[in-house]
Amino acid sequence: MTDRTNPPSLDDVEARLAAHRAEKDKEREKSDQRRAVGAAHGVGFKIAAELVASVLVGAGLGYGLDQWLNTKPLFMVVMILLGFAAALMNIFRIMKGLDQAVGLGRAMREAEQKQASPQDEDETLRNGRSVRDD
Repeated sequence: MTDRTNPPSLDDVEARLAAHRAEKDKEREKSDQRRAVGAAHGVGFKIAAELVASVLVGAGLGYGLDQWLNTKPLFMVVMILLGFAAALMNIFRIMKGLDQAVGLGRAMREAEQKQASPQDEDETLRNGRSVRDD
């Protein structure tokens, strides 16, 4: 009346588990690739926005100064060039990963400190104290 089947062998279970893990790893890789592509697109749009916004702000300020001081193309050209220079500096900061800190000098010092002492950070995390606690 009751049909008892033999339980699957250990080798069969291991093979099915390995196949499932391999499938999950492939899905995780695809997800990571999509996330990386999305992050790259985000950085690209951020750079484009920085460039356009800086030049437009410079042009607007220059136009306003030219209207106020009655010096038609002078300030507009100068401010467009300054806006472009500001955009290049911001793009440099974005590409170096320094766009989150206040001030370029401070950001560069913090980045150098992080690169110089990764062992110190690991040790601090293990001890449960911050460097400033000492």
